[in-house]
This record gives sequence, structure tokens and C-alpha cells, in this order.
Amino acid sequence: MNKPKQEISYSLSQRLKLDQLPTWVHGIGLGGTFFVLVIGIVFFLAFKNVPVWQDWIPADEFLNPEYGEQIFVDSIFRTRMNTWSNLVYICFGFYVIGIAIYDWKRKLSLNRGYLSHTPILSFLFGLAAIYLGLGSSLFHASLTRYGQQFDVGGMYATMICLVSIALGSWLPKIQFSRKSRIFPSWPLLALLVIFFSIYFTWYKWDYSFSEISGYLSGILFLFAGVSLIQPGKRLQIGWFIAGVIAIILGSKIRDLDIADQFTNPESVFQGHAVWHFVSCLMYVFLYLYFRSEERDSI
Repeated sequence: MNKPKQEISYSLSQRLKLDQLPTWVHGIGLGGTFFVLVIGIVFFLAFKNVPVWQDWIPADEFLNPEYGEQIFVDSIFRTRMNTWSNLVYICFGFYVIGIAIYDWKRKLSLNRGYLSHTPILSFLFGLAAIYLGLGSSLFHASLTRYGQQFDVGGMYATMICLVSIALGSWLPKIQFSRKSRIFPSWPLLALLVIFFSIYFTWYKWDYSFSEISGYLSGILFLFAGVSLIQPGKRLQIGWFIAGVIAIILGSKIRDLDIADQFTNPESVFQGHAVWHFVSCLMYVFLYLYFRSEERDSI
């Protein structure tokens, strides 16, 4: 007669596999962010009143401003808060890279969750978040077509990473036939993340971002939900709900900014800058959702 499986109880930090983070993880997260901040300050002070972007192809946002912040045409940072606020993505990205290295050193089993078991996907997600932060900074600083291309490319990359994590959680191993070997899914998922992130950055102008992001969001939510109901798996649904609330709230703030109903153009609290912060919270919450995964021992 089979004995019932014993369920191990963990604290919140243990469930998220974030307990006893070593100092060097914070060094990567805060140190990397501080480095980017210092570089940004140096460039801002050196070219504050220099028209460095005048020979670049302007984006529609420069010709027909959509967001509410004041535009400084002859400056390296044509919009100030919308540029600086992207540091939140960069900080999140560096922290995720630090956590990925921490996971790699610990070599946790699949029972502790797919994401912590496959640190390469966390590493790629961290890189994608940094890419998003730098790309969005370039766009809001320059208001150029190339800046917009890398901004949207970063958004594609982060969404593709989340989709890959959701798919991997649903299908951590692949067997092409009953008699074939069983392979881990993460190498294939990692290659797809890299390929499609580069592809959609390069061919950004050939696709509708709203359409492609809609498809990616649908796949993400579908498999995030499927992972939640798979037998033998447990995830903390509260993080997923928090992520959904964050994106709904952020979208509302962004819409108010576009309608010039959030703050005045000179305010420190710009609607799109707040959108950067709240949308970053969505990434944080969804990342924690997948880190909360636990599996029964097989």
C-alpha cells in the first residue's frame, strides 16, 4: 500500500527560494544599477544642452508628442523622468541575474520549482529586463526611430522570456517518442528566447506590437493558468493576481498621461514614468509567481 506523500512546509522566503541571499547578489543588483546610473549622470551633465540627436531619424513621439512630459529638444535627455525611470527595469534585471547565479550555485531540484531549477531562464530574463531598461532609456532620451526600435525590442524580449518560463513550467522535459530519451526543455526554450528576441528587434517595423504582444500575453496567461492546475504542483496565485492588477493599474495611468490628465509637463511624477515603475512590478510579481512553484517528490 502506497504511503501518502508528505508535504513540506516552507516559509515565504524559502518558498520563493530567496532565503539567505548572499551579499554578492545585492552587490550585483545594486552595483550594476549604480554603475548604469553613474554613466547616465556623466552623459547627462556633459551633454545636457547639446543637440546630439538632431541628425537621427525622429520618432513619431517627437513629431507628435503622445506623453505629457516636457521635451527638451536640444538635450541628450529630451524627456527627463521618462528616461531616468527606466532604472527600475535595470535594477530588476541585475537582481534576477544575481539570483540566477545563486540558483546555479545551489543546483536545486525540480521539486523546488522549474524556474529555480533552470537558472538559465532567469539569467535570460534578467538580461531582457536590462535590455528593456536601456532600450526604453534610449527611446525617451532621444525620441528617435532607432530608440523606439530597441525599446519595443526589449518589451518583446521580456514577454518572450515569461512565455518560455510558463511553457517550461508546464513541460520541463521532452520525450519525442515512447522509446526515445527524455530531454530537458530549457535548452530549446533558451534558444527560442534568444532567436525571437533578436528577430523581433530586427524586424520590429514589420509587425504590429499590439498584435504580437496580445498573442504572447495569451500564451503566457494560458500556460501560467495550466501550470497552476497541474497535479502535483503548487504555486502562490496571489503573485499572479498582483501582476494582473499591476498591469491594469499601469495601463490606466499611462492612458491618463496620454490624455494629459495625470500631471503637468514639468512635474517629477510623470504618468509614463509611473507606468515604467508599475509595469516593472508586474514583471516582479510574475517572476515571484513562477519562483513560488513547488512539486511533489516523484
